Amino acid sequence: MEPTAPQRPKFVRWALLIGIVVILNVFFNVLVSIAFPAPAYEAYCPTGQTVQSYDTQQSCIANGGQWTDTPARQTPAPGVSAPTGYCDAQYTCRLSYTHAQELHARDAFIAFVVLGVAVLVLGLLPLGSSIVSSGLSYGGVIALVIGSMEYWGSAGKWIRLAIAAAGLLALLYIGWRRFRD
Repeated sequence: MEPTAPQRPKFVRWALLIGIVVILNVFFNVLVSIAFPAPAYEAYCPTGQTVQSYDTQQSCIANGGQWTDTPARQTPAPGVSAPTGYCDAQYTCRLSYTHAQELHARDAFIAFVVLGVAVLVLGLLPLGSSIVSSGLSYGGVIALVIGSMEYWGSAGKWIRLAIAAAGLLALLYIGWRRFRD
């Protein structure tokens, strides 16, 4: 008769499984933030300096702003001119910052997908510990979810469909591979 391994309480097994999933994704998050630093708003639109006020559409646009016309609501007092619009002086730099954010989200998404798939595949291998294998598998799925959430707002509808389809296929494959009846 072979000696059997001592049975651990279920809550210890669940605590270890959840710990692996959480810490794995914290590790991925830190790794991705080091590999792909997020763009800083100040690098595109410096703060701390006075923003020039532009009174005309031509001067606003010439300095990278966007002019918005103001509809005349009431007749101004005699001798006072009503403003014809206002200038968003940081329009151009904000567009550059938004573009940089979208590129960062895409890069982070790709990194999370690669890391998530790698640990998902690793979790499917017989590692000798069902808790570690399960923790890696679930951690990979959560990494895919985190990466998708990072990029979801910037992704087009077809990319969103592809992300959802890939996630569904990955989960179906894991279910089929790990839980055969």
